[in-house]
Amino acid sequence: MSLSFCGNNISSYNIYDGVLQNPCFVDALNLVPHVFLLFITFPILFIGWGSQSSKVQIHHNTWLHFPGHNLRWILTFALLFVHVCEIAEGIVSDSRRESRHLHLFMPAVMGFVATTTSIVYYHNIETSNFPKLLLALFLYWVMAFITKTIKLVKYWQSGWGVSDLRFCITGIMVILNGLLMAVEINVIRVRRYVFFMNPQKVKPPEDLQDLGVRFLQPFVNLLSKATYWWMNTLIISAHKKPIDLKAIGKLPIAMRAVTNYVLADYPNRTPSIWLAMYRAFGRPILLSSTFRYLADLLGFAGPLCISGIVQTHAFTSETLSSKEFLENSYVLAVLLFLALILQRTFLQASYYVTIETGINLRGALLAMIYNKILRLSTSNLSMGEMTLGQINNLVAIETNQLMWFLFLCPNLWAMPVQIIMGVILLYNLLGSSALVGAAVIVLLAPIQYFIATKLAEAQKSTLDYSTERLKKTNEILKGIKLLKLYAWEHIFCKSVEETRMKELSSLKTFALYTSLSIFMNAAIPIAAVLATFVTHAYASGNNLKPAEAFASLSLFHILVTPLFLLSTVVRFAVKVTNGYFSWGSGLATLSNIDIRIPTGQLTMVVGQVGCGKSSLLLAILGEMQTLEGKVHWSKNICFGQERRYCCSSRAHLPGRNRYSVAYAAQKPWLLNATVEENITFGSPFNKQRYKAVTDACSLQPDIDLLPFGDQTEIGERGINLSGGQRQRICVARALYQNTNIVLLDDPFSALDIHLSDHLMQEGILKFLQDDKRTLVLVTHKLQYLTHADWIIAMKDGTVLREGTLKDIQTKDVELYEHWKTLMNRQDQELEKVIRKTLRRAMYSREAKAQLEDEDEEEEEEEDEDDNMSTVMRLRTKMPWRTCWRYLTSGGFFLLFLMIFSKLLKHSVIVAIDYWLATWTSEYSINNTGKADQTYYVAGFSILCGAGIFLCLVTSLTVEWMGLTAAKNLHHNLLNKIILGPIRFFDTTPLGLILNRFSADTNIIDQHIPPTLESLTRSTLLCLSAIGMISYATPVFLVALVPLGVAFYFIQKYFRVASKDLQELDDTTQLPLLCHFSETAEGLTTIRAFRHETRFKQRMLELTDTNNIAYLFLSAANRWLEVRTVRSSHDFEMEAQQKGGLVQRGSQGKGALSVLFFFCVCEEDWPRANICCQSSSLFSLEEDCH
Repeated sequence: MSLSFCGNNISSYNIYDGVLQNPCFVDALNLVPHVFLLFITFPILFIGWGSQSSKVQIHHNTWLHFPGHNLRWILTFALLFVHVCEIAEGIVSDSRRESRHLHLFMPAVMGFVATTTSIVYYHNIETSNFPKLLLALFLYWVMAFITKTIKLVKYWQSGWGVSDLRFCITGIMVILNGLLMAVEINVIRVRRYVFFMNPQKVKPPEDLQDLGVRFLQPFVNLLSKATYWWMNTLIISAHKKPIDLKAIGKLPIAMRAVTNYVLADYPNRTPSIWLAMYRAFGRPILLSSTFRYLADLLGFAGPLCISGIVQTHAFTSETLSSKEFLENSYVLAVLLFLALILQRTFLQASYYVTIETGINLRGALLAMIYNKILRLSTSNLSMGEMTLGQINNLVAIETNQLMWFLFLCPNLWAMPVQIIMGVILLYNLLGSSALVGAAVIVLLAPIQYFIATKLAEAQKSTLDYSTERLKKTNEILKGIKLLKLYAWEHIFCKSVEETRMKELSSLKTFALYTSLSIFMNAAIPIAAVLATFVTHAYASGNNLKPAEAFASLSLFHILVTPLFLLSTVVRFAVKVTNGYFSWGSGLATLSNIDIRIPTGQLTMVVGQVGCGKSSLLLAILGEMQTLEGKVHWSKNICFGQERRYCCSSRAHLPGRNRYSVAYAAQKPWLLNATVEENITFGSPFNKQRYKAVTDACSLQPDIDLLPFGDQTEIGERGINLSGGQRQRICVARALYQNTNIVLLDDPFSALDIHLSDHLMQEGILKFLQDDKRTLVLVTHKLQYLTHADWIIAMKDGTVLREGTLKDIQTKDVELYEHWKTLMNRQDQELEKVIRKTLRRAMYSREAKAQLEDEDEEEEEEEDEDDNMSTVMRLRTKMPWRTCWRYLTSGGFFLLFLMIFSKLLKHSVIVAIDYWLATWTSEYSINNTGKADQTYYVAGFSILCGAGIFLCLVTSLTVEWMGLTAAKNLHHNLLNKIILGPIRFFDTTPLGLILNRFSADTNIIDQHIPPTLESLTRSTLLCLSAIGMISYATPVFLVALVPLGVAFYFIQKYFRVASKDLQELDDTTQLPLLCHFSETAEGLTTIRAFRHETRFKQRMLELTDTNNIAYLFLSAANRWLEVRTVRSSHDFEMEAQQKGGLVQRGSQGKGALSVLFFFCVCEEDWPRANICCQSSSLFSLEEDCH
């Protein structure tokens, strides 16, 4: 055959009736727009004009989107798909002719190249913000629209209609070219770059002007969004350099916690989490649901294509009509490939949108919770109504569960669509017998829902016991020094273990229903298939065909998926109650309070222990409920003014910004920061003032002994500091602040007598009195009463006496004599201390040398810790030892039983599919009657029954082993921590330890077992699929080699980046949890200093830092899913084509091969579960170490 554009026949060049009457010349005319575009755009693209014309230099190119950006990309992809169909149709038509007719497919090939060039050209124009060069695209779409319209008209005149494929393709291309032309016109209208003197200028997004913003998903083009192409740089660079916080940068403004808090906050309405979610996140939830619907609908393309592939075997040259074209096996293979690609693309887009929305919701919730904590009454914390363990649970667990509930929400409204569509397709395939299988699923659905509700109840009960256990654990950790002093560790550990046993009892119920849920998810499709095929074998007069059988199998698996997700959604639907905190009733401790505090003077509050002195300060600060009366603050408090009373009677604060207060609580509270930062507490650093304060509080000698001086990290509990040192730092903080009023609650309680005297003389009488500051001092040191300008004597929650020392001496002689006796005793104690100090002075040099030796030992230990951190940074090493420790913690017997039952179960499942393939192949070839079906039906029923039984055994075994492992790991963790050295508790923040008993323990208890079951199930399924495909289609082994190589390199780069991002997520979450616990412990001090805004800003920064790490981790997981799924689809199509799809005479085995191909492509859970299990192992690794 000769190669010619119009063919070898001379009549093909006939133009007697006009040029446009010749189809070949019409096709040649359609080449003109494509050649024009390539001729114009190629020189511009290769010259590189974009880099020279860009007027704004920023760190990423895709900083601007023209109007209709997403619509243009969607239309372009659709046009490329139509061009592929046109090429296929042209090749098919050309193959049935005697000579080669290039005009049938050459214009389509050029159109495909031109369309691809158009989107590349547009992308470069867009990134350079030079819209005038879009004129070339406008002319191209106009020319393409005209030429395709001419071609369509000629087809219509020739009598062609919608039944002809070529006519349909041309009509669709006319519509797409017209829409793209409209998009160009809209850009011209909006940007005004044609026939307008002043074109519209567009500024780049504000986020991309900040070089710190590196999360670019909202700003890249549609193709990069779908493929996460912008993540390539980060993923690849992680293999050379660890990912740190600088590499991931900051969150975009729209994703920051403060932005979402403002969106979700309803200041003037009754608080409602659902109303807030709808108002703030309704649009992204709707978008995610739309993506999910599209993905679910495309999922049904798989069974339909499987049925068509198995039914048709030969490629005919007569495939001209639309119906014949769509019945071709090769066409169906390509359509299956494209459908699976689009399905996974939409599914990953739905996942990303819901995760991003969940992260935004979590940020808003954390801001709300923190605001509530700042408004908590101190009695809620002191009386145990709200504990640090509960706060830690709320922040670390419940907000994450609500985030995951939002992630699973689209499954709720996607279920009806999946079920209805699945039943309709099954009925079309198998007739009335399909309704039997659907009835089995429908009848078992209420049981599944019942199990799901029981799961939710069990989880709520478990959460209650977990909160009680955390409360006891928190009490132990707070009093660990006292426990070790009296050797009470085992006694209190036993109390925690008793609560843990109650929690484990609830977890047993949870594990039982979880195993039943897993069993139902695995058993329902087997039971439905068994009922359907047995009914079809005996009730129907038709034999079971391979196409019907295996297409039905895939449909049944699709139908069961919503039921599995239903249990997950209900499980995470945790209802939060008692979220609003108030004062308890009947807690009044102060009565008949009528006092006055003079401005600029020293007021001392004295009395016996428990008489209400500290409560009086808290009432003044507004920390107690007001039952009657008010606290009036002077509006003109300032330094150097005349005396006036700044406070008169009981506890209510009408406002917050009228005055400035510094407060030092009786229980010292420190930030997890340096000594300097604890003293300055957010105020500007003044070297002279700082030196004066440290000298007044006798802190300089202690600072000199610290490893890094005042830059030493001391932590929330005072790392390596004594009680007196912590107390003096808190007093120094109050002294350093440039405030009008200073409230000191028993600052001498933890100090030696000589330190107390020095603080009184230098810090209070000299430093504060010289500044003429108003000072309220609660103390038991009655010898200092002579320095007081005003005295308030408390007794049994009321004011006994008030006035100067002389007034009390005159009005209450008995009280004054009592004070005088106590003051004499305290003076005698002071003389004894002075004598002891003088005797010990000779040993000071030796003591100093000993302290230096201890400091050197501590520095060596710190170096060892740094070396351990370096070792833990081995980023390419998987925690196999931790995984083995978890598995063996459940017992070797249960481990063996789990492995054996899993292998046996999947062997039976493979045997079921193979038996079905043999059954359908036998009847397809021999066409035997009903009498011979008993053998196959009996074998199929036995295998299905065995499969159902083994599903129950494996689910129970996994949950039983997980529960046993959780029990043993928590017991070992508790004993290891409680029996640890005191230095561990001094150097480890309380929030970090509590996180091990809350979030990490929750992962071990509830998340690892089902994830382990899903991981083993999906892994064995993939291995089974590979074995069966290789057996049925040996040529698949050829495609398996490059597939394995591709997966190896993808996983190689992803694993390193994922581990880095997971570590960042963990390390950024701990400061957030510590900040919450830190705030709860120092609530009174924060409110007294009026530093709520500063601490709230810090919380928002920590939340955003944690959220950006988790967002990048989620994007990395999507990056992996897109590449692994698409790679498997590529090789699936290649192997099918090399294997001739389905061979005649072996339809059953060929159909089995196609089914397993579909299962491998559909089964993205192995990759997701590996990522999830790896993340869980990091938490487990922390607990084990």
